[in-house]
Amino acid sequence: MMENEPEPTATPRLTADIWFTPGRFAALLGLFLGLTFPKVILGRETFFYRDFGAFTYPVAQYFRDCFWRGELPLWNPLNNFGTPLLAQWNPAILYPPSLFYLIFPLSWSLGVFNLAHLFLAGMGMYFLARRWTGNQFPAAVAGMTFAFNGLNWHMLMWISNLAACAWMPWVALTVERAWRDGGRWVVWAALAGAMQMLTGSPEIISLTWLFLGTLWLMQFIWGDHSRSRMTGRVVLVICLVAGLAAAQLLPFMELLSHSQRDASFDGSKWAMPISGPANFLVPLFHCYNASQGVFVQYDQYWVASYYTGAGLLVLAAAGMWGARNRLVWLLAGVAFLSVWMALGDAGHLYSWLKMAVPPLGVLRYPIKFVVLTVFAVPLLAAFGVSWQQSNAAHSERALKAMRDIAIALVVLVGLIVFLAWRHPLVKDDWPVTWHNALSRALFVLAVPGLLFAMARMREIRLQVWLAVGLLLVLWLDVYTHAPSPSPTMNRSVYEPGLIRAELKLGGDQMETSRFMETRAVMEKVRYLSLKDPANDYLCRRLALFDNCNLLDGLPKADGFYSLYLRDVFQITGILYSADGNNVDLNGLEDFLGISHINVQSSDPGKILDWVARPAYLPLITAGQKPVFAAQSNTWPGLLGKDFNPREMVYLPPEAEPTIAARRTDAKIISTHFQAQRLEAEVEASAPAMLVVAQSFYAPWHAYVDGARVQLWEANGAFQALEVPAGRHQVKLVYEDAAFNYGLIISLASLAAVIGLASTKFRAGK
Repeated sequence: MMENEPEPTATPRLTADIWFTPGRFAALLGLFLGLTFPKVILGRETFFYRDFGAFTYPVAQYFRDCFWRGELPLWNPLNNFGTPLLAQWNPAILYPPSLFYLIFPLSWSLGVFNLAHLFLAGMGMYFLARRWTGNQFPAAVAGMTFAFNGLNWHMLMWISNLAACAWMPWVALTVERAWRDGGRWVVWAALAGAMQMLTGSPEIISLTWLFLGTLWLMQFIWGDHSRSRMTGRVVLVICLVAGLAAAQLLPFMELLSHSQRDASFDGSKWAMPISGPANFLVPLFHCYNASQGVFVQYDQYWVASYYTGAGLLVLAAAGMWGARNRLVWLLAGVAFLSVWMALGDAGHLYSWLKMAVPPLGVLRYPIKFVVLTVFAVPLLAAFGVSWQQSNAAHSERALKAMRDIAIALVVLVGLIVFLAWRHPLVKDDWPVTWHNALSRALFVLAVPGLLFAMARMREIRLQVWLAVGLLLVLWLDVYTHAPSPSPTMNRSVYEPGLIRAELKLGGDQMETSRFMETRAVMEKVRYLSLKDPANDYLCRRLALFDNCNLLDGLPKADGFYSLYLRDVFQITGILYSADGNNVDLNGLEDFLGISHINVQSSDPGKILDWVARPAYLPLITAGQKPVFAAQSNTWPGLLGKDFNPREMVYLPPEAEPTIAARRTDAKIISTHFQAQRLEAEVEASAPAMLVVAQSFYAPWHAYVDGARVQLWEANGAFQALEVPAGRHQVKLVYEDAAFNYGLIISLASLAAVIGLASTKFRAGK
């Protein structure tokens, strides 16, 4: 054990501690999940709020469609003129548990899939806290409160972030055991780390390993284990994790290098407001009802809540006060520093670190640092309970400390209420705030009160009931902290094809054209909040908002993803910034195949209308005159009245020495479209350009009559190739070398892990 690390307590003073076995805790955790989300589990309703309906569900639907077609979704042709999908990482395409929602009905299974990760999070935290405190009831406190907190509940809208958080305690548990004990723990650490890596949340994964790196360094300096073995084991684990996840990591790194993100990306957007730390005690302080009963902070919309429980803070503060060892100090430091970093520029520390480490700017939203605080607080609380129950002398001292802490926190709640009254913000609801504060104060008092009763109780059965009651109070604290942290609705609104039927579209007629939202309608729908959640979401579906188009298989000009191809991102920005500014977009929209565009409806009973654009061009055209121009000249040219995509195509200057084509009579005889393969039969009287209104990206390769030819970036962000005179078969195929190489590495790493596991298990290590 590390110096000053708490030894497991063989006979804890709280006799009921032995009752909280892993099986019983799992049953309690499942029961509380059922009480919290009965309609989702039973299939009557599912989630829809914000990104769940606009991103998570539609992308999962597209993934599921590809799965049943026998395709791996490397490329999504339906958003952003075509965009890499598997490489995005956060859709979690290669995350093995995703098979659950691919097989079972999606409108039920996806919600249950996310809820299962709350269970996974709670169990992981239980085992981690049990190892670090040596006791089972404190572990149950940590596990229950890590499964049920405002952050994880709100993250039910995402697969990637929630799953990465759920694996966080498992990675911490197994990786620490691996560098300390070696043997089979190296295998478990590699598997747990790879599972988290495949969830697809770069920031949370990075924060997990940042914490582990700090823990390893602390044990390396002050621990009593062999430093060389610790180093070798952790390096081996890291290599195995990276190898197992290589099929995901290599395409991601390739896309990142061609994406819009760089060191200056997004700055300090969506940081915790300076009043944000008060929301750990009074969750609705300086918050307003944004939509569907969900309260959010001003100017911070990544997460609506990171509330861990006011009552839990009593236990966490007691842990910091009484269980004084290096591990507790590390957890306390992590908790405070993470809140400080989450403040972004307002806290200054984030700004200083970003200047010192520019790649930090690639990470998005400083508020995400609060993940480490939410991870650390339940563990600190477990140490607080363990300190109180360890022996009679500690118990009395701990209870007095908890009493004093509770009184101090109640006073602090009163101060927050006073500030809310004297200095309200424009959308604050004063009655909601003070009612919220009063109920939190009651929970602050209830938690130490129950512990006091448990300490005085001698009958084991009553101890167990009081202990379960404490878990119930901690759950209620979070359950009641806000009106609607993750609203739900009838799952029928996700039925595929609803909008095709509404717009009277056939099954295949939209394969080679695109829909486009106007900026005015996009912004109106973004901030729409209808009273009925089903109508609210159906309106978004009708507008094809964000990625809702994937539910109907309709291509559209934009989409909602973490990463965008850099040049396409620029073109889209130009397109939407020019929209409504008296700029002639007809030529560009014709080239992009915009067949329908939405406008604000003149009918007072409707929000929008879709207007047809008959002049749009098909996805593949041929015979244009090449115009060689630098990108800085190409983009303005696309917006000019002189841009005629039927007659001309912009190509980069470096293409000029190799291109013989001029304006030529050419025709497309036939075409065949698949997500990752385009085919066309072309006939031309002379060498001609063939232009494809699809995003240019390196894995796309062009073939003419089976021979590989150069694929050029056309019109600033799209594709073109030269075909010889005559009649030819042209193919464009998505061939992702990064994925192929990564898959080979992943399979080799999996074989190494299996071999290592077999060796270690046979050796009994």
